[in-house]
Amino acid sequence: MDIETTSSIGKLFNFSFEEVTQSGRVLLEKKKLLHNVNGDFRVGELTAIAGASGSGKTVLMDILSGFVKSESGIISLDNKLCDRKVFRRFSSYVMQNDNLDIELTVNESMNFAADLKLQLSAEEKNQRIIEILDAMKLKECRNTRIIHISGGQKKRLSIALELINNPSIMFFDEPTTGLDIVAAKQCIRLLKALAKEGPRIVVITIHQPSATIFDMIDHLYFINNGQCVYTGGTKLLVPFLDSIGIQCPYYHNPADFLLELCSGIYGDYNEKLIDAIENGKCNNWRSKSENSDDLIFNGLSLELPQLYSSNDMNKNQKKQYATSFLKQFSILFHKRLLTLLRNRASTLSRLFVHLVVALLVGTLYWNIGNSAHNAKNNFNFLFYNIMFLMYTAFNTMIITYPLSMPVIKREYFNRWYKLRSIYLANKIADLPIQIVSVTLYVLIVYLMTRQILELNRFAMLYLAHIAVSLVAQMIGIIVGTALDVQYGVIFGSLFIMPFVVFSGFFVHLNDAPSFLQWLFHVSFIKHGFESVISSIYGFNRGKLDCDDLYCRYAEPKEFLSIMSMNKVEYYPSLLFLIGLYILLDIIAYITLRLRVKKKFKISFI
Repeated sequence: MDIETTSSIGKLFNFSFEEVTQSGRVLLEKKKLLHNVNGDFRVGELTAIAGASGSGKTVLMDILSGFVKSESGIISLDNKLCDRKVFRRFSSYVMQNDNLDIELTVNESMNFAADLKLQLSAEEKNQRIIEILDAMKLKECRNTRIIHISGGQKKRLSIALELINNPSIMFFDEPTTGLDIVAAKQCIRLLKALAKEGPRIVVITIHQPSATIFDMIDHLYFINNGQCVYTGGTKLLVPFLDSIGIQCPYYHNPADFLLELCSGIYGDYNEKLIDAIENGKCNNWRSKSENSDDLIFNGLSLELPQLYSSNDMNKNQKKQYATSFLKQFSILFHKRLLTLLRNRASTLSRLFVHLVVALLVGTLYWNIGNSAHNAKNNFNFLFYNIMFLMYTAFNTMIITYPLSMPVIKREYFNRWYKLRSIYLANKIADLPIQIVSVTLYVLIVYLMTRQILELNRFAMLYLAHIAVSLVAQMIGIIVGTALDVQYGVIFGSLFIMPFVVFSGFFVHLNDAPSFLQWLFHVSFIKHGFESVISSIYGFNRGKLDCDDLYCRYAEPKEFLSIMSMNKVEYYPSLLFLIGLYILLDIIAYITLRLRVKKKFKISFI
């Protein structure tokens, strides 16, 4: 077939693929998942990719949607290769899990999506949101928080969010999973209406459709062991089987029978099926009446206005995102702040932990800050503060960040925003909570332990604690981004404990083996601790209070010398922490890009 390359999408008629091959690892063994499969998905049809578990249907869906890159094959629109960026701009992929911001209301989610994906006036956006919510039967729960709506409503909301910019091609991975039979039928009826209303191409994966749902599907693409065994209309499946000498019992659901046939219950017919359908190339069994203009199905009427014309699409094809970076950041920052405020349990618990521990520590080390007799206790107290603030900042991120990753993956893949917009918005929105938590803790313990009442010393101590907590938070973001929650909690200590061991508190630099001494110089705990000690005992501080005739640690300089910290300097240590924060910030963003883009490559060759 002669295929020319185009970078525009006009009026679509079909979406085809040829000789698509893919391999992967199954139980550590490399296995071919797709074997040169072919197919042709047409506009106005609801196409279902069906098959048994492990048959390759999800792999094929991921490749067609651009979620993963295929090893080989050709994917085209109307016999023309499509530019990858343009394809993703006018398509969407609704994944199996809903992956929604559950703290937002339905209406808020729709508004944020509209602000990110549309360049329309506020009135026009609101009108479109009302039309979509009405079509999705979500109008009655528009002011309800997503955490409180049903599973079926969440499915419909996931679809509604992607309908905002009226994509020409929509992919759905197992849209009926977790739904009862009534909700599943409503979902399929809705998807069928979406296909015909656009008209657009709608492709879903489904494991084993019931007889009712099977009859609602326009085009069935059945796959087994990585090869196509049937492509065509659902009503023509039985005649197809008859044509190759296979009789489907009249009492049997044809989809169930084909699944049993592929599993080998009635013998090995796989090769016969693959040859008859030419591994997806044969279109002789496509229904002739699938492109009906009837948009009403058992009471469901879907009448959404077109958002883009063919000319609009060609004009905007080079623009990957509907909004600028600054607008994306503003919208996402507002969205993140709103979710943090709504999730009061998480936000208040962070403040509560810092408050309670500060009162406990302040009581334990009451009034020791200016006492020569308690200088060592004060030394231990200052190190504990660093450790506590480091661990709370680190642990918060390794738990919260993995939970937000599925939402970021879905929204970024569907071209809602640039990755740096969401990264900066999430990071900066969380900053006030972290700063307030540290401020609350440091202020309470400083006053309760009666540290030296000099504003400049308190400011230096405060800045050192802020710097340490932000560096620890950044390490937590890196770990939380790179690992899932369960692995982050288990292996997180491996990333943070070396900094503690080489902090200089447990083992002094000069007492460590020479080949390990360099690790002390890169420990942010060491530099943070030195900054804190310098702010309290450095800068020519006068004698400490002494209640006895002689106090060994009355002179701060002598105390620092005994503790092997007479050479510590405040500003170089603080600058190191600032430089390390900037470096880790860059690493965190790169980690996020690698994690999100690991699968997000589309194969249009």
